[in-house]
Amino acid sequence: MTERVADLENQRASSSGVSAANGRQTLGDWLEEWLVQIKRGRKPRTFTTYGALIRTHCRQLRDVKLRDVTVRQIDDLLDRVATTVSPTTAGNLHRTLRAAFSVALRRGLITANPCRYATVPRVPHAEVQPLTLPEVQSLLEAAASDRNAARWSVALALGLRQGEALALKWDDIDLDSGTLAVRRQLQRHPWEHGCNEADPSHSPALCPRRHSGGLGFDDTKTGAGRRVLAIPPQMVPQLVEHRRAQAEERLKVGSAWRDLDLVFARPDGSPADPRSDHRAWKSLLARAGIRDARLHDARHTAATLLLAQGVDGRVVMSLMGWSQAALLTRYQHVIDTMRVEAAERVGNAIWGKSGV
Repeated sequence: MTERVADLENQRASSSGVSAANGRQTLGDWLEEWLVQIKRGRKPRTFTTYGALIRTHCRQLRDVKLRDVTVRQIDDLLDRVATTVSPTTAGNLHRTLRAAFSVALRRGLITANPCRYATVPRVPHAEVQPLTLPEVQSLLEAAASDRNAARWSVALALGLRQGEALALKWDDIDLDSGTLAVRRQLQRHPWEHGCNEADPSHSPALCPRRHSGGLGFDDTKTGAGRRVLAIPPQMVPQLVEHRRAQAEERLKVGSAWRDLDLVFARPDGSPADPRSDHRAWKSLLARAGIRDARLHDARHTAATLLLAQGVDGRVVMSLMGWSQAALLTRYQHVIDTMRVEAAERVGNAIWGKSGV
């Protein structure tokens, strides 16, 4: 109802000439303007994703006047992306465009949001493929002699996102009480032009005066992402040893050490590159003789192990930093097994194992 009222109000504003001055604005012009407007309010990775989706997939509609974009054109665009790329990418593009059109609607540039009525391609349900407990144990055994062995214990036992793990500081960890606080994430910020050219031919990343880019720290992905976790007692000695080894590295580097207090840093104390971290994960899988798996599957593994141990779903949500209960549906196979076990326990309690 609220959106319908907004539609009517904007139609009235349009008929009175409020948006007449913007009648020649194309979709491409508006999307670029919208990206500039939202930059401060979005996380770097989100902003970069929005820009890539728009510039890669909206080329055929860039010259269409903003006010003339139709639902059919959006449907055709989404269908083409779903067919040539993937339904997931099409869904992400739809959410991005809907947000951009919503702002245009509020500003009276259009009279209705065409994305509101578009048909979004159905995304096939993707089954979570966590590592098995024997695979986890083999991985940790293979990593035992690695420089950052504790990095993989944190991933597999606590389920931290990559950015959260690489942003951990020693001040976040209390080894005496056995707790770890997740407060931030490491993100790769996009570079910006620093030259004075109106339309530079080079990309921001190649600009000789580039600025604002590179690795940096941001807030957690969501409010639920800020959380305090209990460290398994068996992991505490490993973290103690990791801190001792890092202290030795600091002595070797001397004044060149970057004192950022990071737990998993480069040998000079600077932030670890996420791409190098990903390569280290793939190398570990190969050395352990484990099937290929995404680094994010370590997080799925931690959630699966928690659920398999009978931990309540709401507690798992808190530990994993999830803000939506719907994420638990990915682990339905584990939950179903738990239900069967629960029914067996109730039956044993009432009738005994013999069933009499």
